[in-house]
Amino acid sequence: MKRIFAAFSLLLILTGCAAKPSSYTADFFAMDTFMSITAYGADENMAQQAAFACEKQVNALEPALSRTREDSDLYRLNHADGAVCTVSDETYAAIEAAVQYAELTGGAFDPTMAVLTDLWGIGTEQAHVPAQSEIDAALAKVGYENIVLLGDNQVQLKNGAQIDLGGIGKGFATDAVADVLAGQSEGTVSGALVQLGGNIGAFGENPAREGGGWSIGVADPDDNADFIATVEVRDQSVVTSGDYERFFEQDGKRYHHIFDPATGYPADTGLRSVTVIDENSTRADALTTALFVMGLDKGMAFCAENSIAAVFVTSDKQVYTTDAVASACAYTFLGEGKGYSDAQQA
Repeated sequence: MKRIFAAFSLLLILTGCAAKPSSYTADFFAMDTFMSITAYGADENMAQQAAFACEKQVNALEPALSRTREDSDLYRLNHADGAVCTVSDETYAAIEAAVQYAELTGGAFDPTMAVLTDLWGIGTEQAHVPAQSEIDAALAKVGYENIVLLGDNQVQLKNGAQIDLGGIGKGFATDAVADVLAGQSEGTVSGALVQLGGNIGAFGENPAREGGGWSIGVADPDDNADFIATVEVRDQSVVTSGDYERFFEQDGKRYHHIFDPATGYPADTGLRSVTVIDENSTRADALTTALFVMGLDKGMAFCAENSIAAVFVTSDKQVYTTDAVASACAYTFLGEGKGYSDAQQA
């Protein structure tokens, strides 16, 4: 199980200290991580109702996205031995989105990594480097092409594949929360900050900042209680994947949880983290993983081709931003005093 505050180390939310309107914060544990939703409303009761409605939505989605709960559709699908299963609307939509982003990224993001993830055990007490024969056997079951979407909520898995939606689950939930907030009666909710682990959704006006934007810090991979840049956003999601989130060390080498579907090993691409800014949190969630696996050069080229706003942090402390960042947010580099270099200004 992840540590309760682990995901919060990815990003630091900078909200200032100016006077705020009525607000309510719902703190809760879901999807194996600590979550927090702060809603700002016309009065405290309205803010509380909005925050609770969002929390309810996240809790309702957990069984649709979990592969470990024995009462979930995903658990049943993964243990169906290739038989066709009918799943809920939410589960089908999430799988469909996962396949879409797997196709878009050429498999750099792949939702069929469950067998490989279980083999390595990163984040558990059983974390270890498997034998190559074990990795090869697991890789034979990996490949998003093994997911067959038959329509009418029917899904089939081939070749022993198993689905893990952890790579987009919190993004999917963040988008669902955004829909809940958008559905609130006009004038009742002026803004909200949604923190679902490492997925941050900043919606409406931030009452603590002049101009209403939300300033979110990009974590320093060497000290994730600090930050090396900020992005100011509104009605967008900010998602980070980094090698410092979950890892273990064996024989002096660090092994992190972001796997390369081509090798079966943690991606070794010279990156420490990737942050994506996007209106769609599900897409941002999938792309942070995919871009990390692609590495800097391929990742930057992919972002240029697809107009993706992303921040790359390399192992040699270079920070790169894509062209789309300028139009997506106000970006401020703050890493010079911490040993980082703004690569575009070098």
